[in-house]
Amino acid sequence: MPDLSISEAIARSKAMIDSLTIHSEVNVPAEVTADENRFFTWDNEKRTPSRKPYLFDWSYYNGVVMEGLFDIYLSDPEKNRVYLDYVKDYFNGMITQDQNGRPVLDRNKAGYVDHHGADCYKTAGLLVRLSDMDPRYQKIAGDLYRDITDPGHVNSKGNIVAVEFTEDALGGNYWHSWANGTAPKYKVWLDGIYMIQPFLARFASRCGDEAQVEKILSRFRWVAGTMLAPTGLYYHAANSTEDYCDWHWLRAMGWYAMAMVDVMEALSPKDADHIAPALKLFADGMLRYQDESGMWANIADHPVTETNRLESSGTAMMVYTLLKAVRLGFLDDSYREPAVKAFTAMVSLKLKDNALTDIYLMASANGTNNYENPDWYLPNEGKGLGPFIMAYSEMLYL
Repeated sequence: MPDLSISEAIARSKAMIDSLTIHSEVNVPAEVTADENRFFTWDNEKRTPSRKPYLFDWSYYNGVVMEGLFDIYLSDPEKNRVYLDYVKDYFNGMITQDQNGRPVLDRNKAGYVDHHGADCYKTAGLLVRLSDMDPRYQKIAGDLYRDITDPGHVNSKGNIVAVEFTEDALGGNYWHSWANGTAPKYKVWLDGIYMIQPFLARFASRCGDEAQVEKILSRFRWVAGTMLAPTGLYYHAANSTEDYCDWHWLRAMGWYAMAMVDVMEALSPKDADHIAPALKLFADGMLRYQDESGMWANIADHPVTETNRLESSGTAMMVYTLLKAVRLGFLDDSYREPAVKAFTAMVSLKLKDNALTDIYLMASANGTNNYENPDWYLPNEGKGLGPFIMAYSEMLYL
């Protein structure tokens, strides 16, 4: 692998990111959200708009891309205003008014449903972060917060999510999916933690909901006590310490790592300290499996092969987690070097023809090895592109 300087890696990354977003002629937020037959090019799991299914434009694939762009803006607000404008154009395209003139998310247009599951709440976390810039965002985030936390709120399917789709036996965690009122084999998925908990932590911290903060900490305690293997790696999904998906899928662990650091950022230092030991334990465990190239394999504890490739989305998540944790003081400076090595390796090995390659499309938590399908390694897929932009934003602080 040729050596690549930090400045070269940042420059190449910026060119790719800008070409897909602020300089793109097709990924124009106002145009995409206005037309239900159009999708962002990074959405490789396109839904049928005529059926208004979940995750139409209100998609966590789009949410992580937009959050990454917002992070770029925050790294230098004066210089990077164009990224903020892009993100706001995306949200504004899905906001309308109710009969009383109050701002609401156009749920039909967005494709958001309140009865699907964890994935529908990722994008809401960015609304909270934007709330100081536009009170409409705070109002809509509050609506979504009520959907899943209010024990007296009945959703559009007649369910009370906070009561029916959380369980004390699961540490108070939400089922990953509740679309049909039944859970898959494993109810708690690592990616489900990321989709919901940073949103809840940010909103609860803003409104002083201490009861919700304690629930968030309880959920993380359950995951650390139930899904952590002796190696320091986490299982993708579980119902208990005896019933779990015995695979250490890189992106699932990456989602969880980002959840830890984002929630810690949102909480008070005292509350964040409850998660800090788990973050360090996980970081140390993952670094033991970092490939000599700097990246990580799709199944992190298995040898690198043509089907178990060095994978871009999970590696980007590790870069983001480690660099942000160092920047905020959650981890010491020794964790910066392996993160930078991973980022420059990604750019050198996986950024080809202005596209980030080897992003694994999807994997189910059913106890089988569905993590090595060579057809599922795609370029510029949103679940990898978004975290890559987030990782890039953290590199800018260097």
